[in-house]
Amino acid sequence: MRSLKSLRAPATTCGLALAACLGWGPTAAHAQSDHLTLYGIVDGWTGVQKTKAGAATGTVGMVESGGAQASRWGIKGTEDLGGGLKLNFVLEQGIAIDTGGISTVSASNGGFNRNSFVRLSGPFGELKLGRMLTAYDALRGPINHLYDSSGFASTGQTWSASTTAGNGLPPVSGSDYLARTNNTIQYGTPEYRDFSAAVSVGMGEGGVTATAAPRTVTGNVIYDDDTTRVGYSFQREFYTTGENRYHLVSGKHRFKAFTVVASLQRQTDHRVTGGQTANEYQVGVDVPFGQATVALGYASSLNRDAQDRKVIDASGISAMVTYDLSKRTRLYTAVRQLEVKRGDGSVSSDVLRWGVGVDRKNIECHIFPLEPIFLRMCQSA
Repeated sequence: MRSLKSLRAPATTCGLALAACLGWGPTAAHAQSDHLTLYGIVDGWTGVQKTKAGAATGTVGMVESGGAQASRWGIKGTEDLGGGLKLNFVLEQGIAIDTGGISTVSASNGGFNRNSFVRLSGPFGELKLGRMLTAYDALRGPINHLYDSSGFASTGQTWSASTTAGNGLPPVSGSDYLARTNNTIQYGTPEYRDFSAAVSVGMGEGGVTATAAPRTVTGNVIYDDDTTRVGYSFQREFYTTGENRYHLVSGKHRFKAFTVVASLQRQTDHRVTGGQTANEYQVGVDVPFGQATVALGYASSLNRDAQDRKVIDASGISAMVTYDLSKRTRLYTAVRQLEVKRGDGSVSSDVLRWGVGVDRKNIECHIFPLEPIFLRMCQSA
């Protein structure tokens, strides 16, 4: 028979963990160097979408997940190995709060599809293995307008735009980079005088097709002094039908009263007969007003075929206003207008969406210390 003290221990220990999750107990600052963290972001919005030209015209009401930020949950752990070395891991899954399902992220809708990697870091830099954001994305996502808003930033939709057949013209497919890759190894250098670099290689591992799971090689060089972040990155995706290649120059600067972002991207898709090129850019600004922030953004993409004929002309404009209710919870309202034209100037797609939403960010539960006895005590409660 267990003693009264042993019966109380599991409830007390697990209670401390629950208290930490709810914010009643010790904070992250008190956590030991070896610990596990449960974390997440929950974001939902409702609004309307009006399609004036495209496959299905009309107006529909919407309740969606991830208007400002993609909803997600994850587990991360850290162990201090001594001598400046640390080992950590991240397992992160996208969630769709509107359906309760798993959201599709970089062509994956199962498992820990946002991140699944182990990382060793130290004076030499860092080495990561698994599924992760490519080195290219370090200058793409963080420097996108509207804070890289999942539901309202124009860049992703504009730079990947395709046209339908019309006015005697055939349909033309556009594409955008693959943000995350499987079976990837990535190395990042230590920072030197505000400069750093990274390279990542996705192995493909036999699953490569004409449109999915390519082998990838990506890299970047970045200058970041906390006020200005600017750099160059490239990404090469090798499919069974050819290579899709990207070059990107991006920059972000924080002025006293506002922050500006801008990017130039050139894509060459050799999967298309003769090759298809896209010259693309995006600009944005966000201006804080106390607890509120106003963000504006614009994106453009011009695609040309092997004969240098214009085949896709896409543009998008976005605006978002956020209001912080607390350090973790904010309200937002946003609008996005997208227009895609064929080579002759006729409109292939014209879509307007507007919505209001709320997101709860940086939800964290620190479980510490990382000791087997803690886990055994919880299991026996």
